Amino acid sequence: MPGVNEVVDERRASQPASRIRDALFLYVVLLPVAAVVTFYLLVTDRFTASNASDLARASYGWPFDWVQQDLSRYEPIGFPTTIDFSWQRAWHDPIVTRYDWFAFTANTLIVGVVVAGIVGIVIAAVRRSRKARQQ
Repeated sequence: MPGVNEVVDERRASQPASRIRDALFLYVVLLPVAAVVTFYLLVTDRFTASNASDLARASYGWPFDWVQQDLSRYEPIGFPTTIDFSWQRAWHDPIVTRYDWFAFTANTLIVGVVVAGIVGIVIAAVRRSRKARQQ
């Protein structure tokens, strides 16, 4: 039968693996939230064109551009000009839009790390405050 010290040592040895497993689980569970945040970052993104040729390749998305639109048919009053992202500006004459799903996936994975980190910090703070109240 193992002694008390051996059981405590065994728990300490397995704790880092348990933390990594918990963090990975939290990350995977929050990936749909990260995808929504990535979509939100797209919708709120702006493109700045410094000349007319830039309008042909207006790129949106963060941290990597994953949507590209051809806005060359528009003639802004002056340059540089900033254009908000829009799915369609005219339903009868749609904008040519291309999607880079690899960049979207990369954005989602990167944003997922940030979201999981924030949620993990909040969970740890709540656990610490509950422990402090119980003592």
